[in-house]
Amino acid sequence: MPKYIADAYLLKEGKVVQPGNEIELTEQQAKKLRNKLKAGTVLKSNEEKEREDGTEEHTDASLKKLSADEQKELVSELEGNLDELTNEEKRIQFIIENQ
Repeated sequence: MPKYIADAYLLKEGKVVQPGNEIELTEQQAKKLRNKLKAGTVLKSNEEKEREDGTEEHTDASLKKLSADEQKELVSELEGNLDELTNEEKRIQFIIENQ
């Protein structure tokens, strides 16, 4: 679930979230509370982590969402041998280890 920064006092699961603190919300919850969240403060979910250089860090879950061709393209970019990485599990493991 995406994280946001509260811009007002909020109550979540019986706990008070003070302004300036992170809060994890569904998109639907965020839409309802948009006037109580700092504008443009959607923080990346775990699937969308960014490295310091600004490029996306792939996770097992994010790679499984890609097609086989997209995975193969990433393997090629990382100079992997597609003849050896014949199935999704091997491609994902290679990408995670070499990104």
